[in-house]
Amino acid sequence: MARKTKQEIQDLCRKYNTDRLFSWSRFNKYRNSPYEYFLSYVKKEKQDNDSSSYGVLGNMCHNTLEKYYNKEIEHKDMLGEFNDGWVTAIDIAQLKFDRTDEVKNKNIGDKYVYDLRHFFKSHKPIKYKIDLERFIIIKVGKYVFQGYIDAVYKNDDGDFNIIDFKTSTIYKGKKALSESGQLVLYAEGLHQLGVPLEKIKIGWNFLKYVSIFIQQANGKTNERQIERCKIGSSLKANAKMWLKKTGYEDEIDYYINLLEQTNDIKSLPEEVQEKYKVEDCYVYVDLTQEMINDLKQEIIETLDEIIKKEEQYKTTNDDSIFFDSEESVKTQSYYFANLCGYSANLHKPYKRFLEGLEKKKDNNVFLHDKKEDELDLSWLDEL
Repeated sequence: MARKTKQEIQDLCRKYNTDRLFSWSRFNKYRNSPYEYFLSYVKKEKQDNDSSSYGVLGNMCHNTLEKYYNKEIEHKDMLGEFNDGWVTAIDIAQLKFDRTDEVKNKNIGDKYVYDLRHFFKSHKPIKYKIDLERFIIIKVGKYVFQGYIDAVYKNDDGDFNIIDFKTSTIYKGKKALSESGQLVLYAEGLHQLGVPLEKIKIGWNFLKYVSIFIQQANGKTNERQIERCKIGSSLKANAKMWLKKTGYEDEIDYYINLLEQTNDIKSLPEEVQEKYKVEDCYVYVDLTQEMINDLKQEIIETLDEIIKKEEQYKTTNDDSIFFDSEESVKTQSYYFANLCGYSANLHKPYKRFLEGLEKKKDNNVFLHDKKEDELDLSWLDEL
């Protein structure tokens, strides 16, 4: 679905009697970094550090899937689409996974490209009629949100599945719950359209992972989520057991080495292959009314705070109103170093944090002018 035009957004604002439509990304940017929000939405500062690859490659993967499900390309064409985008983003534009360490950057990139190529070669198509980038309006108190759902479809049970395609590291347990806000918000939007809450399912398809259903010796089946580049190494122990049980005891080393080298269960004998079922990696979160209520309360409180700060800034022109706390910057230092679109030249709280680190180094008597073995540590005996 095409994005709404500026005129269409203005029409929607009039319809809902509001001066702006909020988005999850806008709300979440403030939660992540109030000062980044300030630079983006208040000061409207152009980003000066756009060398991160994650957002570009994530959008590219979404666009490739959208072309496939809109029947603009065939399944076999998705890998080529991804490869072309990879060359443009990484080889030509030189975008980075880690801006501070070339070795880490290469290691992350090697795994990333393997995982995503594996996905586009083996993606199991959703068999239901799927609606991609579905525009939705959600009312939260006096505020109005707009959003585009990655994918939504109705299955045979009449359940509406809201799916977000993710190229990030997998979410599990508490992490999945803490990261589910956008899905919960979109579920509330469907609910406001009349869909019963119990008929809405929310989850992610983690593109870099597979779900493998593994038959155990006792006949039970276990499900494991495994990064695509680690399929072979992760299945070694179970494969050894089945090779032994199916009469390949003398060839175990051969097949295990082949499994690790090819990273593909098809390298195993058919009798052993049958013990595994490989699917795309879907992770679902149980949706409850309590989750919706908690999120709506947080949204209202956060947007009230944003509006208040924006009004204060109009009269004071004091950007420190939006400063991130030192602890917040410290916690997210990797994000600011490798993903944030603003460098320390513009992101003042991050610059202050870096300057503090340098000052601590300069003031550290253990690192100043003396080697460790030359330092007099006798004073420690007095403690």
